[in-house]
Amino acid sequence: MFEFIIIFFNQYIWHFNLFIATLLSASIIPLPSEPAILLSLKVLDPLSVFVIAVVGSTLGSITNYYIGSRGVHNWLVKRNPKTEKRAENIINKYGFSILLLFPWIPFIGDPILIVCGALEMNFYRFFVWILVARMLKVALLLYFGIDYLGWSVG
Repeated sequence: MFEFIIIFFNQYIWHFNLFIATLLSASIIPLPSEPAILLSLKVLDPLSVFVIAVVGSTLGSITNYYIGSRGVHNWLVKRNPKTEKRAENIINKYGFSILLLFPWIPFIGDPILIVCGALEMNFYRFFVWILVARMLKVALLLYFGIDYLGWSVG
């Protein structure tokens, strides 16, 4: 009985840690989420890892959008108008589909989402594109972790 409680409690800790890791990674804090997602496969079933990682990283992306849309980035991020203009030109040139690439670009991919908020992109279209992008990223990471590393409890 005691062992069951420990296992049950440990799984909730892993759920929480994975959620926090993916949330922070997708926000303006430059943390990689890939190790947390892959290591979670050793403890949690792949479906749980997928759902938690997608929800956490999507909420982190929405946080960046909100920071940009409310102008909070003026206090949080050192502004560089030249870089912001370049990001705006990329977004205007390629449209919403460029959001599929942002989760894959280290260090600059997630802060660019702040520019999306500052440009007041349509939130619902932003949400759909970023959700699809996060789902693709997590699915490919899980595929790699299960098929190539052999890490899965499920």
